[in-house]
Amino acid sequence: MVALEELRYVRLVADDLGRAADFAQRMLGLEPIDRTEELATFRSDFRDYTLAFATGDHAVQSVGLEVRYPDDLDAAVDGVRRLGLTASRASAADCALRKAKDMVWFSDFSGNRIELVVRPLNSPWRYFASRDTGIRGLADVIVRSTDVEKDLSIWCSVLGAQISDWAGDAAYLRFDDAHHRIALFPAMRPGILSVEYAVEDVNLLMRNYYVLRDLQVAVVHGPGRRPASEQLFLTFAGPTDVLFGFVTEGALAGADSRRPRQFPAGPAGLCSWGSECKIGEFSDDRNRRSPT
Repeated sequence: MVALEELRYVRLVADDLGRAADFAQRMLGLEPIDRTEELATFRSDFRDYTLAFATGDHAVQSVGLEVRYPDDLDAAVDGVRRLGLTASRASAADCALRKAKDMVWFSDFSGNRIELVVRPLNSPWRYFASRDTGIRGLADVIVRSTDVEKDLSIWCSVLGAQISDWAGDAAYLRFDDAHHRIALFPAMRPGILSVEYAVEDVNLLMRNYYVLRDLQVAVVHGPGRRPASEQLFLTFAGPTDVLFGFVTEGALAGADSRRPRQFPAGPAGLCSWGSECKIGEFSDDRNRRSPT
């Protein structure tokens, strides 16, 4: 079984790279790192980058996670293939693009691309925000799943993640001290649903709420508090169909032996404050949004 070390990055596809880069700087407050005609990367903490927007024929949406050794990549390939899926070793060019020594990638049963990297680059320089959002780092990623149970067979039996809690049929997955780093939500189509960054405290979360409102960014859920993770959250629209969020506080994972708890499906199980929710995948499972 593979031991995941860290959630490293998210790569998104952007039709308008300039608009996406402007959003990353003005709305999220991330530090720009690399910029070419087909790629823009942004830093949020000690990692060289945690968010990349790409355009062009070869641009792909993916979630990147770090493993410690090349042998972990081999174990991941073997485990994924035993489940009947295809896994590929990345080319030297793809590794260089992601600033990692080695990488394998595969798609889960839903079609979401997962990339495992060895020795991704960290920055020796202090993180310098584009605006004072109070970001402390990449917190978690919410992923759409067309078959949560089958996708969990990859995350749990191959990648060693553990289920922290359930909200309806949505699963929160952990592999370090955080309550979750990945959340799988039932949906009619695959894809990254939301990318969430941790901010310092509730004051920064609420300050960002008012700043985003003044910038006419659509808030689609929150401010609120999640019953499962105890996170305070604010979720808002991004430059593509992927949402973004700020989170703060939250419970630690606790002992590995704690059993996963079951919370209700829909908004009742996702916000204990009762904040308005405009996210189709967060509605009751029977009312999920159809693919567009």
